[in-house]
Amino acid sequence: METYIKDLNLSPEVKTALSWYLHITKVSDLEGLNYLTFANRCPKNCNVLAIADELNALGYLYPPENEISVNNISMSKRLQNVLIRNNILYLSQLSIHPREEILKFRNMGESTMPELDSICEKYGIQIRSLVSIKEAFSDCHFPAALHTMFFKNAIFSIDDLKNKTAHDLYIICGHNYALNMKTYYTLKKNGVVFDDWEDKYLFEVLSQKNSALMWREYDLTTMSQLLDCNEERLKEICSAFPKLSETIMTLLPSIQS
Repeated sequence: METYIKDLNLSPEVKTALSWYLHITKVSDLEGLNYLTFANRCPKNCNVLAIADELNALGYLYPPENEISVNNISMSKRLQNVLIRNNILYLSQLSIHPREEILKFRNMGESTMPELDSICEKYGIQIRSLVSIKEAFSDCHFPAALHTMFFKNAIFSIDDLKNKTAHDLYIICGHNYALNMKTYYTLKKNGVVFDDWEDKYLFEVLSQKNSALMWREYDLTTMSQLLDCNEERLKEICSAFPKLSETIMTLLPSIQS
């Protein structure tokens, strides 16, 4: 029987963070995650340490193996505090933060960044810049926030999107459907071909205008959601979107035009 996060002995703040920011609603969603893989999914405004402490007490999110903890490295107290304050407990986590973002960490001053660079060089950790992503996708005119999302998902060029699905892109876009839809159309115009997945977003079968209207007016994002609509709602949608009505009629022959 499935156990839900809301039924665990967790604080309201942690339950909210898990469901709202990370879309984790079931205990099974935590399977295979340790602190490192969990922290890499968390937005910056999440207090990962607080969440991890509560989950650790229940037997979840154990420390990762063979990782270098910032608590076990000789560094200034200032730098250690900067890293921990930004949910970085292991050096390898630095690889998912672009240099531009790290430089904006509070108290990461002129003397602290060189210290961090020296430590990363010693342990073979590479801190990369967003510049290569901006250049690779210069024709797409993406917002800076999307460059950071690409960075954290190791998308540094068009080739890194090979074998990705529209749903993979949704995850890369931080579960932001509007951003996902806009990014999908832009990438398609720039030659990206996405793989199929078990469902389809409506923007994969409709024009940009119609898929946006379907989302705004009917709160529908996928074909499965559309086909779950009752008969009256389907008739209304078929009338509004005649190009899709034939598909609906084929899949659901009981629906009359």
